[in-house]
Amino acid sequence: PTATTTSPTRPPQTEDPGAGDGLDVLLLGPINIAGATGRIDSSRKRIGIELVAFLALNPGVDHHAIDDALWPGRIGNKDRRNQVISRTRSWLGTDTDGKPRFPRVHDTGDNRYRLGPHTACDWTRFQKHTRKGLADHTEDGDLALRRALALVRGRPFTGIDPGRYAWAEPAIEEMVSAITHVAYELSTRRREAGDVPAALWAARRGLLAAEENETLHRQIFLAHHAAGDIDALRQAAATLTNINEQLGGGVDMDAETAELLRNLLPRPLTTR
Repeated sequence: PTATTTSPTRPPQTEDPGAGDGLDVLLLGPINIAGATGRIDSSRKRIGIELVAFLALNPGVDHHAIDDALWPGRIGNKDRRNQVISRTRSWLGTDTDGKPRFPRVHDTGDNRYRLGPHTACDWTRFQKHTRKGLADHTEDGDLALRRALALVRGRPFTGIDPGRYAWAEPAIEEMVSAITHVAYELSTRRREAGDVPAALWAARRGLLAAEENETLHRQIFLAHHAAGDIDALRQAAATLTNINEQLGGGVDMDAETAELLRNLLPRPLTTR
């Protein structure tokens, strides 16, 4: 029924269409380049993925920027760079109109490196949905926020080589911050509207990107309390405790979180 497809209480049945026939750079979780039609040796694919991710977030850069990002601290090597670019261009292939998904620098009009015009990126779509959703407090706005969160598959840039991607660290921080903000906003909106399942879904989606974020754990506590599900509330509190114990030798729960739990959980009976 069409009435259920727009309800923020469940995921939209038609999620964001993504890149269609083009290339889709997926950064909001395990990093992946979807839609490439060529071939590349597995030993050379990692540097190709990093180049595509860099260009998706930094279109219109020159060769100096590529060298600094992919080979920081090393003297530029034109042959090495050109080989990586050429192999990556062959791997990405062409669009349905026959044009390269990674145009040659001489064909871009300004001698800058960028991916083709049909390239999509989940982070770009996330930002588009977020702008719409944060500005609109109707159910349409909530649906836009839901579409943004539906793009989140895990912590941004999961699976990268820990010795690489130094250039991506500010972007990762920005993505995690945006995801947790949207998750908090939508979870609050839906809980205040009496839609506990959607409130829980939003908070949990945000925790995919930042499982230690206690602001979102508090959202889960409040949603379970609103539903009167004390057993689920206790389980959620135990989950956070386990996460904190695994972080750097163990960290204490935030004072605000502990105080909220004291207020939400029933006090044990005392006998005199």
